[in-house]
Amino acid sequence: MSRWTEIKQASALRHPGFRMLWTATLLSSTARWADLVVVGWLTLELTNSALMVGIVSGCKMAGYLFAPLMGVAADRLNRYKLLILASIVSGAIAMTMLGLLLTGHMAIGYLIVLSLISSLTWALDHPTRQAFIPDLVGQKNLTNAVALNAVATETTVIIGPALGGLLIPSFGISGAYILIAVIYIFDLFALLRLKNAAPTQAITSNATTAESKVSSISPLTSLLDGFKYAWGNQAVFMLLLIAFMLNFFVAPYRYSFLPLLARYVLDTGPTGYGMLTSMAGVGALVAGLWVVSLGSYTRRGQLVILGGLLWPIAIFLLSLSSWFYLSLVIVFVAGIAQAISWTLIATLILSNTEAAMRGRIMGLRTGVVISLPFGNFLAGAIAENFGVAIAMAGYACCALLLMILIINRAPILRQLK
Repeated sequence: MSRWTEIKQASALRHPGFRMLWTATLLSSTARWADLVVVGWLTLELTNSALMVGIVSGCKMAGYLFAPLMGVAADRLNRYKLLILASIVSGAIAMTMLGLLLTGHMAIGYLIVLSLISSLTWALDHPTRQAFIPDLVGQKNLTNAVALNAVATETTVIIGPALGGLLIPSFGISGAYILIAVIYIFDLFALLRLKNAAPTQAITSNATTAESKVSSISPLTSLLDGFKYAWGNQAVFMLLLIAFMLNFFVAPYRYSFLPLLARYVLDTGPTGYGMLTSMAGVGALVAGLWVVSLGSYTRRGQLVILGGLLWPIAIFLLSLSSWFYLSLVIVFVAGIAQAISWTLIATLILSNTEAAMRGRIMGLRTGVVISLPFGNFLAGAIAENFGVAIAMAGYACCALLLMILIINRAPILRQLK
């Protein structure tokens, strides 16, 4: 890690508290996204239903409905304790899944209930981690810390599923949950070490000085203030709109379409599925390291546009492919586009948001992911009735048309730095 801290683009890692939070973020986010992929394949094995894959994937993210409220909590309560709570619950869920698998009691009903509980912890954890960053690094390294945290979080959106896809053929679903549970244990250990590494005020206080006045008003008023702020800030609103659209129409390719593509179109089974998700992970890693190296690059808005266009184009091409190796190349490109989109959207939202609003706005950013379970559900239904290729092509075309419309209606996107 010391080598990283000597790089100018990673200067925020000089803060020990942020370094531990960044490590914990890598661990927890990797475990969550790996879990999402393993759950998708487990559902397919239990039910043999594309529709049920979409339903369970949707349950896994249903908690995002409450993400704006979780953002209010992140602005009002002790963020460190909230992170500890989320980590403990996530690890307990993974251990419960493992116990049900090993005893042969796993059923679709248990899977749905545990997925719903897991989604609530995710909705709490994500905005809390984002809002915690300024408490650890101060104003000078805030932008750099935001970019590094976004790279850690959004890159694992791809690397986690890649790991999950590899674990299934290598160790089986039970073995995958052993490793996922171990990762959560290391996440909790990193958070506990953060207590000694971070400034005392960041660990003991409920809010930063700029945000302390939030606790004097009601949670409902705080929530409404967050919505009003997002609506009145055109840059933040348009970025949230793009995130909502991409989550609905494009992100389901990883969780609803790829398992079906591997089994029914490419005929590669779990091994091919693991290779496809791994290739997307490689693309994300390449893109993530490139984004960190940008430093003071001032055309980040244009990169959001590029990623938002390239991603659905890649998914459309994937829908036309029946050759496994060509599909690997296309998924690699999709991984690059996805990492660019998510990383820069998160970075630009935080850098264009006032300090007192960060918890609530990141709660809204987390909340727009609620479009993903609905997208997963509809994707499964369309694939069940018309086939995975038609469903993917339709989703990609809708996303591309909407992205072009947003670009034409919001020229401010090109100006964002």
